[in-house]
Amino acid sequence: MSRIVLFEDAGFANLLPALYWRTVFELRCGRETLRERIERLTGQTVSGLWTRAWMAEVTAERSRIPVNGAISPGDILVNGRWVPDDGHVFPASPAVGRCGNDIAYVVCSDALAEHLGPEHFLDPDGQSDLLEAMPAEGVGGVMIRYPWNLIAKNIELLGADWSVGGSAIDGEVHSSAVLLNGESIRIDAGARVMPGAVIDATKGPIVLETGVTVGPHAYVAGPAHIAAGSSISPHAHVHGGCSIGPACKIGGEVDACVFQGYSNKQHDGFLGRSLVGSWVNLGASTVNSDLKNTYGSVRVPLHGDMIDTGEMFVGAVIGDHTKTAIRTTIPTGAVIGFGVNVACSRMLPQFVGSFSWITDRGVVEGDSDRLVETARKTMARRDVTLRAAEATLFEKLPQLVAYFEPALSAQQRLFEGTFRGRDAAAVAQTEGPELR
Repeated sequence: MSRIVLFEDAGFANLLPALYWRTVFELRCGRETLRERIERLTGQTVSGLWTRAWMAEVTAERSRIPVNGAISPGDILVNGRWVPDDGHVFPASPAVGRCGNDIAYVVCSDALAEHLGPEHFLDPDGQSDLLEAMPAEGVGGVMIRYPWNLIAKNIELLGADWSVGGSAIDGEVHSSAVLLNGESIRIDAGARVMPGAVIDATKGPIVLETGVTVGPHAYVAGPAHIAAGSSISPHAHVHGGCSIGPACKIGGEVDACVFQGYSNKQHDGFLGRSLVGSWVNLGASTVNSDLKNTYGSVRVPLHGDMIDTGEMFVGAVIGDHTKTAIRTTIPTGAVIGFGVNVACSRMLPQFVGSFSWITDRGVVEGDSDRLVETARKTMARRDVTLRAAEATLFEKLPQLVAYFEPALSAQQRLFEGTFRGRDAAAVAQTEGPELR
């Protein structure tokens, strides 16, 4: 049988800051990660992973799968950003499958197995001539190019994947709790639904994995997937389209969000259409906007440019190990980087760079050593140990962030100017295009 090897390509950069701490294969979409989806659809365990050199050690330590190793003729290289259609069958002979302009998979020939390596996919200008000479076919499915693509596909897959499991009520459901459309609800053994809670699957299926607790008078609407060990606070409102990873604490109101896992949004406040990394803590009354007052297309800052999403609803991308203080206000289409500490009384700028400490006095570079120690404490509270490779990654990330992110966006400079007595109008005039 042909081996499956997942690879990352240069498109990973458009998914930062969500990928400073993980590979694209670890992103959640629907009821599973992108890697788990490929394994389920192909019926076999992934045999190898090709990723960035600076993620290789962490990836090997987490996955226990060979990373950036050699391949053999007949091996199938699959793009980690590709979400194939159910029932896709790979060709038996060497070929390249393309989803739009991106390579979705490669069935390796003898020559490709000998000469191809991870660098051929990570460098957009360095792809092997051998790939161009291969027989090619167009394929279906979706390529995840931006964070808002992941959110949209997540909503779709939460409903479409229901046939994978099936309904079962094996957990503890209080007699006063209400289950609507029970044939689309799965509550695993060890999960608890407390008094007065409502599990409403009328608009899509709901899965509560083992160890999940839904607090008294909470409301969970489908489609939704809540992974093992997560808790929904009393009186919380979880709208449809949420995929909540393991060991998260969710309160207030959330709508169509993806939480990678081990993150807290435990208190009141709205969060919509957002991708939240791991080890994030959103302080009480932290809120975001996912809709412009004009109902227009949302533009998102990436790599110093404003990208028109073509979407009316786009929330925030919040990087791993980021913390917000009470009453933090996040604008529409915001990008908040890795390891950010927020403690300010006004609305954040639309882009907050990684390792930033942002207060009413302005934006300064955070202390990465202090961040590592905070991470150790945060993870220990969940009985998770910071791995040696992860600690090393913390040391590397400030240099990588400097490469991938502009030093300060115009919006950050405007934010600083309002607290330093500068002429904010003059800043807006000189930096106008990026501020719109």
